[in-house]
Amino acid sequence: MNSDGTGNQPSYGPDGQWGAPAHGDPQQGGTQYDGQQAGPPQYPSGDPWAQPHGQAQPGYAQPGYAQPGYSQPGYAQPGYVPPAPGWGAPAPDVKVGIIPLRPLDLGAIYSGAVAAIRTNPGVMVGVTAVFLLVTELIVLLAQVPMTRIAVDSDAEDAEFFGDLATATGLGFGIGLIAGIATLFLTGVLTVAVARAVMGERTTVGVAVRAIGPRLPSLIGLSLLQFLIFLVPTAVVVGLVVLIGVASGDAGPLVAVLVAFVLFLVLVVGYLALLPTVSLSYPAVVLEHLGPIAALKRGYELQKPGFWRVLGVLLLTYLITGIIAIVVSIPSTIVAAVVDGGDGADTLAGLTLPALAVTGVGSFIAQLLTVPFLAGVQTLLYVDQRMRNEQFDQPLRDEAIRRWRTGAPGVPTDALWVQKPQAAPSSWY
Repeated sequence: MNSDGTGNQPSYGPDGQWGAPAHGDPQQGGTQYDGQQAGPPQYPSGDPWAQPHGQAQPGYAQPGYAQPGYSQPGYAQPGYVPPAPGWGAPAPDVKVGIIPLRPLDLGAIYSGAVAAIRTNPGVMVGVTAVFLLVTELIVLLAQVPMTRIAVDSDAEDAEFFGDLATATGLGFGIGLIAGIATLFLTGVLTVAVARAVMGERTTVGVAVRAIGPRLPSLIGLSLLQFLIFLVPTAVVVGLVVLIGVASGDAGPLVAVLVAFVLFLVLVVGYLALLPTVSLSYPAVVLEHLGPIAALKRGYELQKPGFWRVLGVLLLTYLITGIIAIVVSIPSTIVAAVVDGGDGADTLAGLTLPALAVTGVGSFIAQLLTVPFLAGVQTLLYVDQRMRNEQFDQPLRDEAIRRWRTGAPGVPTDALWVQKPQAAPSSWY
C-alpha cells in the first residue's frame, strides 16, 4: 500500500514523472495485461547523498532499469514507452505528493501550493478559517473602545486621555494575542504542506501537536525579525529629525531630501532581508531550530539563487495583494453605506457595524491568500534545499522505499533534518 493509502502503483507521466495513473488505473495487488502480469520496475537503490538527476555518476542507473517492452497500458499515454536510461543516464522524476521531487520552477511551486490546499482542505482552509475568525473577532473587540472616543474631545480632559490610554493598551494586548495566533497558524500550515510533499495528508490534531513545541521559537523569531526592521527605521527617523533641526532655515527641505534617500536605503535593505526571513520560518518548524539559528539557516539557504527567491516572493505578494484588494472592495463600499459618516468623529473612524463589515471582507481576503502564501513559502524552502543540498535524493529514496515496502523507512518529520550536502552550481 502506498503512503497515500491507495495501494496503487505510481505511474509515469508524459515527461517520465510519477503521478496519478492515466486512464485504465491498475487494480490493487497488480495488473493483468493480455493475460500476463508485470512485476514492479527495478528502481536503483540510490545513495541518499548521490549526485542529483542530471549530474549522475556512471552506474547510477543500471542497464535493464527499464527494459524494452516494460511500458504497460495505463502507466503512460497510449503508445508512450519510457526510454531505458542508458549507462549513467538520470533517473526519471519522482512525484508522490504535491510536487515532483526535483528542483522546482515557478509553475511547480504555484501548482504545488494550490495542490496542498486542494488535497487537504480541512487543515489548509478549515484551520485557517477558524484562526482568522478568532483573530478578526479579537481585532473587532479591540476597536470597540475607540468607537466611543471622539477625536474633538477637550485635550485637557483627563477622562479623554484615560480612555485613550485604556484603548491603546487593550489594542496592543489583543494585537499581541492575534499575532501569536497567526504564528501558530503559519506553523500548522507549514507542517501540512511539508508532509504533502511526500503524499501524506495531515490531520488537524497531528499538525497542532507537531507545532506546539515550536511555538516559543516562532515567537522568538518574530520578535527578532521585528527588532531587525524596527531598529534601522528608528535610526533613520532620528537622523532625519536631527538633520532637520541642525539645518536651520533650510531644515525642512534638507530633511525631506535626506528622508527620501534614507527611505530608499531602508527599502533596499528590507528587500535584501526578505528571502532570509521567509526561509527562516520553515527552518524553525521543520528543522527544530531556535530563532537565531533559523535566521542563519535562512541566510545560508537563500545565498545561492537569492534573486530567484526574491522574485518569487515579490510576485507572490503582488498577486495575493491584488486579490485581497479586489475582494475587500465590496466590503469597503458596504461599510461606508452602513456607517453613513457617523463614525468619522471617533478615534476608530467607523461605527461598530461598519467595522464588522470590513472585518468580513478582511476575513475572506485572508482566507483566499494565507494558505497559498504559506504553501509558496514552504515549497520555496524545500526547493532551496533541493538546489543547495541535493535534498531531492533522500526524498526520492524514501518515496521509492515507501512504494516498495508500503511503510515509511524514515518518518516524514525526520526527513527535514538530513545533513546538508553541496549541490552543483549549474542548477543556478
